Amino acid sequence: MDDAAQIAAAAEMRRTLGLTGGQLVVNPIPFDAEIPRSTMIPVVEQALEEAESRQISAKAVTPFLLQRIFELTEGRSLDANIALVLNNARLAAAIAAAHAA
Repeated sequence: MDDAAQIAAAAEMRRTLGLTGGQLVVNPIPFDAEIPRSTMIPVVEQALEEAESRQISAKAVTPFLLQRIFELTEGRSLDANIALVLNNARLAAAIAAAHAA
């Protein structure tokens, strides 16, 4: 489904049919905020290697990786994540509006 009205209609259909469970909605990062895969893969691999070599584990891994990726991308990863969150909020609002209509 490519628009909010279709997604809202599918959710309504699930409810009408009495189907339980969730509905997965996947929303890509805006094209202008995307960091190319060819740039990100080496950065992520480097950050993972550094975490392993420093024996960072459990709950400390995610904050370390986010910070290290932020540093290696000179802040671009944070900008990309913010753009993705805003894009998700826009879609969620559009789905809610379509559902309420």
